[in-house]
Amino acid sequence: MKKSNIVFTAFIIVVVLYFSYYYFLIKGIPIWIYDIKNCYKNMEFITFFENHINIFLYILLFLSASFFIIRTIIIFINSILNHYKLNRYLNNNTYKKFKNLYILDTDNYLAFNTGIISRKIIISKKILDKFSKEERKHVFLHEKGHLINGDSFKLFIFSILSNLFPKKIGKRLLKDFSLLKEIEADMFCISKKDRLELAGTVLRFYSNKYNTTIPMMNNYLNVRIKFLLGDLTYEELKPEKIYFSFGSLLLLFILLSYIFNYCLCSMH
Repeated sequence: MKKSNIVFTAFIIVVVLYFSYYYFLIKGIPIWIYDIKNCYKNMEFITFFENHINIFLYILLFLSASFFIIRTIIIFINSILNHYKLNRYLNNNTYKKFKNLYILDTDNYLAFNTGIISRKIIISKKILDKFSKEERKHVFLHEKGHLINGDSFKLFIFSILSNLFPKKIGKRLLKDFSLLKEIEADMFCISKKDRLELAGTVLRFYSNKYNTTIPMMNNYLNVRIKFLLGDLTYEELKPEKIYFSFGSLLLLFILLSYIFNYCLCSMH
């Protein structure tokens, strides 16, 4: 089983736990507010605060989760609109079309997968004009790897749901998943072509895309080149550990929340 599929499954499980906990918070809010009102009248402030600190934490978590959920819904709507805008742009600027392959009439160096349901490969005419026959095959096979794995759909879902978490966490989760997808698409390509030649094509693509002799070795490119040169193996990429740790902590927090469901003064 591919690591990206393990990561995607683990991520969905974490999201299900997230919404399960949010449901728990929604159910508890009326009870907690009632307890706070009654206890506040009969207790000194310090004692009241100490005995209701867990309730204040739950309310804070509820407000935070509500903010992230609303943000995710807004981003989802914008993403759907952007998806239709992209489709209109592709329909208006497609130079040639071959089944799932669209040749885009643009002077930019572009190669990507798109489509939520109907997936397709987009390659710019510039690549066909400037790259050699072997380099064009490398680009196509890499994108075909994405197409076969259904990456455009999975990345769309992942990019939306990652907004349920704080920005830094969401970006880290999406970055690790996207990198795995790039490596797996490279693996599909090197199952048919030489890996060192693919490394050369990748470097040339980035050099032309950013109009520089030596492309900036960002984390994606750096890891991909290391993998293609044999300095990094697929087994050494272990982003799935983050999800198992994250999911375990979330499960523990949910368990503790169910145990300390009411204000602490009710346990005396």
